[in-house]
Amino acid sequence: MSTYVLRYFPIKARAETCRALLSYTGTPYTNEAPAWPQNKSSQPFGKLPVLIETNESGAVFELGDSLAIEHYLAAKYGLMVDSSLQDTARQNELRNQLKDIYEFIPLYRFGSEEVRQSVKEKFDVQAKFLINYHENHLKNNGANGHYFGDKTTYVDIALVANMRALREFGHDIMPGAADHFSPEKAPLINKVVEVVSADPKLAKYFSE
Repeated sequence: MSTYVLRYFPIKARAETCRALLSYTGTPYTNEAPAWPQNKSSQPFGKLPVLIETNESGAVFELGDSLAIEHYLAAKYGLMVDSSLQDTARQNELRNQLKDIYEFIPLYRFGSEEVRQSVKEKFDVQAKFLINYHENHLKNNGANGHYFGDKTTYVDIALVANMRALREFGHDIMPGAADHFSPEKAPLINKVVEVVSADPKLAKYFSE
């Protein structure tokens, strides 16, 4: 059985979906927070997260980039939607939209006051587009708390992880950011969060 190390900062941000996938699949892993920026040059792309997998024979597989790690874990543990090429593309589109709006958080955090106002305005616009698109997709899937069919898949877990990060971390950085995703404004998105969060497979993730 392979062992895993997930290298990232001790915050809820880019590695949240990776952690949630590992937890959901019951895959033991170790969180590793390297000294920064001292260890920056030793990372594959000079950034985090990084996943290090060591198999039974001792061979090491190192993977950088959060979405690449997510796709690898989701495919390895059967969580990717593969019913059709179009469904796979749709899944990636929905996941990437979540990443796109989350990218506004660090821009706001490290920007000047003038830049922050512009970033927040852009975030507000994109959040509304995302909610409308996701709510429509979820409605078309039967409003059952899942994005595809009636079982938990990669994008369901990604949504829970990103909403958790936005509400517990992003909201403190960009005040009002999480307000767009209230149950009143995004009822079907919140239903996914409710349904998937109730799964005991995510217990380890929520305890961290």
